[in-house]
Amino acid sequence: MWATGLALLVVYVATAAPGVTFWDAGEFIAAAHVFGIPHPPGTPLFVALGRGWTLAFGGMIGIARASNLLSSTCTAAACALLVSVVARNTNAKTDAWGALVGGLAAGLMASVWSNATETEVYAVSLLHVAAMLFTASRVSAETDGRRWMLLTGYLIALAPAVHLSALVGAPAAIALASRDAYGRWRLDHLLLLGGALLVAAGLGRMSPIVAGVGILLSCGGAFAGRATYSSRPRALTSALTLVALLAVASSAVLILLVRARHDPALNQGNPSTFTGLADVIARRQYDVAPMWPRRAPVWIQVATLVQYLDWQVALSWGDGIFTTPQRVLTTILYLALGAAGWRAMKRDTPRVAAALGVLLVCGTLGVCVYLNLKAGATIGYGFVPGNAHEARERDYFYVLGFWVWGMLAGYGAVALARARRTPAWVALTALIVPLLGNWGAEDRSHGAEATAPREVAAALLTSSPRNAVLFVAGDNDTYPLWYLQDVEGVRTDVTVVTFPLLPADWYAEEIARRTGLHWPAAERVEGAKWQHEERAALIARAARAAGRPVSVSAALTARERALLGSGWRLRWATYVSSAPPGGSQVVAIDSGSAPPGWRASTSRGDRRAHLPDDVSATMLSLLDCPALATFRRGQSPSLESRCNFR
Repeated sequence: MWATGLALLVVYVATAAPGVTFWDAGEFIAAAHVFGIPHPPGTPLFVALGRGWTLAFGGMIGIARASNLLSSTCTAAACALLVSVVARNTNAKTDAWGALVGGLAAGLMASVWSNATETEVYAVSLLHVAAMLFTASRVSAETDGRRWMLLTGYLIALAPAVHLSALVGAPAAIALASRDAYGRWRLDHLLLLGGALLVAAGLGRMSPIVAGVGILLSCGGAFAGRATYSSRPRALTSALTLVALLAVASSAVLILLVRARHDPALNQGNPSTFTGLADVIARRQYDVAPMWPRRAPVWIQVATLVQYLDWQVALSWGDGIFTTPQRVLTTILYLALGAAGWRAMKRDTPRVAAALGVLLVCGTLGVCVYLNLKAGATIGYGFVPGNAHEARERDYFYVLGFWVWGMLAGYGAVALARARRTPAWVALTALIVPLLGNWGAEDRSHGAEATAPREVAAALLTSSPRNAVLFVAGDNDTYPLWYLQDVEGVRTDVTVVTFPLLPADWYAEEIARRTGLHWPAAERVEGAKWQHEERAALIARAARAAGRPVSVSAALTARERALLGSGWRLRWATYVSSAPPGGSQVVAIDSGSAPPGWRASTSRGDRRAHLPDDVSATMLSLLDCPALATFRRGQSPSLESRCNFR
């Protein structure tokens, strides 16, 4: 068990990012540092854990590196617990080799490995699911499994405070705890834990009715099992204990309410009231899709899942989204090993095999059905409209299914070795494929992936004038800036305004509250098509009235820039306006503001630029804008797409 965890921890630490990365990492690091509130659903226990962890280790190795180490440790521990669940429940005919190799293979799956090398909530969520499986596996292993049963219910109810994705593992934990050593189903266990799941689902959806039904179901399970508990009074005690545990677990989300009332530096959603808390937990800020109608054809959604599956074993053996024969062959090989592992595990430990089968289905097809995602970010171009794609690759949503697949494949490798009367340790050679096939893709320890996020964020802040109001385009030119300002204290005089957040009332109120800027609640702005564009123009107008410069990220479009001002001058990574909207939109190039001879050479030729997520190359290209502008400006076809000069 611990050998698996230590081996994987060595791999993760060797490939982990030394600092902040793109997407959500900058926000999560900043949230942990200031004990703030990241984007909905808020993840209060994840932030609290990150806060404690960085207080303990941040002073020794740096806040960002320590936060990344938390993900590495949680992922390694999750794989170790999975090994323990399988090894403890195998029969006398099988030793621990299958569980050991399976745990290592599970940890080397690309999506699992990726979450372990940066600050990501899915690493902690994975550990939470592993803990649920571990406690559920002990329910029938103990003479009196009541304590483990109650602990499993508590962990299920605690999941929304960690992250809603952890609930994907709850049906597997219920299946594992509800069968005894002889494979017989226990109705009382099903009712108890099924009720806990409904309580958690009701909390995640902010539905008192669903949560109330869950409490009644759990109490019914306690009384249905009164024969196990010897007497009706003891059954009543168990029911009351379970209700108390569910209430305590659910109360963890109140961390958001308490912290929001202190208005920390990062306070997304501002859940300072019970209504605001409900909005954050239920993610009402977003367009949460129902399961029907489908937002993309079913075959496209399944094809996206298959695409992500093809990335898991040997991601770096392809060319980004374009697969290769060797990558397809390794995927097919591991699918075959997974099938062999499933058959062997059904023979050796049917109870665990059934639970992992449930998790495999829930973590792949179940997630696909429930989330109802658009087409993947890199699939279907040419016949799927551009606005019908996800903003980024979502393979991390399926990480639990891929994690189980790795375990089954490793177990299958040992089973095949034994069938051929080969020593079990020979099956370790099966790990060479994902280790080599994914190392190049998941190694964030150096190169553009290691330096680009901080480099781009620093450029955006440095090239903005003193006390500027800086408008940015989205996650990747927002979260690294929050990290630099809140964690490292860089250019805190600059106010960052994120365009996509402006439709949210809480965000506009936060900007007004913290900056002292005031603008009309509703005023028509010529050229604005959407509310966030209108609010951005009004904020820019208020900034000028207060004597504050207005600058924008080069990632914003030329039309958006025109709403915010005129007389623009490109200063390295940002445009700075010298006049209100309506004036000249001809861009002047202040080449002296960029480092002499600057070229973002790391954005070209870097190995990660050939992977599906090429965000480092895309963001670094913004730093090339001054050089692009002076190099055959009238002939270059890339100016509008990269730097939006026109």
